Amino acid sequence: MSRFRALSNGSLLVALVLGFIVVVTSDGGEPSGARVLIPPAIASTPSTTATESPKVKTPGPRAPARKKPTASPSPRHPSAPPSHKPRADRPDKPSSQGSQKHRSQPKGEAPTRRGGTVYLTFDDGPSPYTPAILNILRATHSTATFFELGFRQAEYPAEAAQIRAQGSNIGNHTYNHPNLTKLKPGQIRWQLAHGPQGRCVRPPYGATNKTVRRILAEEGKRQVLWTIDTRDWSRPGTTQIVKAATSSMIRAGSIVLMHDGGGNRSQTVAALPQVIATLQQHGYVIRRIPGC
Repeated sequence: MSRFRALSNGSLLVALVLGFIVVVTSDGGEPSGARVLIPPAIASTPSTTATESPKVKTPGPRAPARKKPTASPSPRHPSAPPSHKPRADRPDKPSSQGSQKHRSQPKGEAPTRRGGTVYLTFDDGPSPYTPAILNILRATHSTATFFELGFRQAEYPAEAAQIRAQGSNIGNHTYNHPNLTKLKPGQIRWQLAHGPQGRCVRPPYGATNKTVRRILAEEGKRQVLWTIDTRDWSRPGTTQIVKAATSSMIRAGSIVLMHDGGGNRSQTVAALPQVIATLQQHGYVIRRIPGC
């Protein structure tokens, strides 16, 4: 019985070998040792540990998304910021969308050169600050008009001659700085008669009316006010005084109001060299008001 089983097993083995040879010789003529064949039952069985990849749905063609409009400088608002920042690697090339205002007058830079004559005026003196102002005017080849008070001239009698010797001139700012519009005509005439001698009159506080103008005309005098008020009398700081006296409002023929008297004018004296230098850089010359 054992011999029969051995023969059967041997026959079965021979049959498998013959079947293997038949399969190999029928597969494209490759040599039997050219590749290793995996039994069909094992090759077709999926691995139990493999996970199936999810199917990815290919998106179809989509309509282009509408872009939200981005802010850009408006021609009506030249100070609007650009919609993008300039490239950091090209600092020498300004953005093409930069503000027109910033291109013509960048922050921290001097305004465009204009040119002409600017008239500096100083009120309420003379005072201990007047000589320092005259020295600055002399050093910068400039002149100015000093609208002085009669009672101040009595306190500083030598200043008038020094002002005229420097090339500047003197206007009448009344005797003791009242509001002329609140005085009677006789009182107005008294204030003018006891004020400094000069053809130009600046009414205190800039207060004037028909009566004041009529009396000035009868006296052969000319009223002179101002176009730029630096408000230096309030002691706002040297920087603010310079800014006010050199602002974009300055034009040829501007009359700038400053003070050499009436209080502590150290800020005015400190600001004056920079005021004159800046105006001169813009092409202006600093002169006294003619005819005073």
